[in-house]
Amino acid sequence: MKSIRALERGLEVLRLLRQHEGRSLQQLHEASGLPKPTLLRILHTLEQAGLAWRAIYDGHWRRGVSLQSDERPSERALRLAEIAAPHLAALQRKALWPSDLLIYNDYMMELAESSRRLSGLAMNPRYRIGFRIDLFLSAPGRAWLAFCPDVERESALAHYRAHPPHNARSAHVLKRELPAILDETRRRGYAVRDAIFGGSEEDISEFDDGLDAIAVPILADGNVLGCINLVWPRRYGLRGKVVEAHLDDLRATACAVAADLKR
Repeated sequence: MKSIRALERGLEVLRLLRQHEGRSLQQLHEASGLPKPTLLRILHTLEQAGLAWRAIYDGHWRRGVSLQSDERPSERALRLAEIAAPHLAALQRKALWPSDLLIYNDYMMELAESSRRLSGLAMNPRYRIGFRIDLFLSAPGRAWLAFCPDVERESALAHYRAHPPHNARSAHVLKRELPAILDETRRRGYAVRDAIFGGSEEDISEFDDGLDAIAVPILADGNVLGCINLVWPRRYGLRGKVVEAHLDDLRATACAVAADLKR
């Protein structure tokens, strides 16, 4: 019996998209031998069926992931990024400043998606999907700590009491300032980046991405599924204006992602 050539091509593209890191159109072209216009038609068909999606941070195509309770953490992160991507793009169009989606993974916050590529903001060359970020100094880390279940917070704090952070500022916050910071974060309803956080594990004197940020949690059934921030150059001193103009937009984005996850 004769096979359906178009279906064969679509299945081959799906097979190539199994890798979690995703593939660019050029990589798919080279791996499949299919013309790029044909590939794009296949990819857009798969996207409309919820079987593939394109990340906004790196432009790579990834297979769709169903959010199920028995999924591995990596697949849940991919599904969250898949759902959040269009919301991050819409927020960037409205606020102009870009946003990141970060998840808590193994005692740090991990980058899952970002709209920085859509903005004119200079990119941190280290900032890639999977980049890991300080829990105590970053706005997403503080948002997670403030709003996550008590048992998860205590687990993270117990880990760092046994294995203190290498960054001296982070260690000081953990030992001296954290309860007050988290109380203030809950009172405000959003987290802010530490004034002397440079964006990496090193001291700000060794590396500084020059950014400031606020962040809110994505909440569902008492859990923090991830956190979304807004970032802008620190030198402009815009925190108050960003909060006034776009905090509601940021919160609405987090709520929209949470709502889509329940569908």
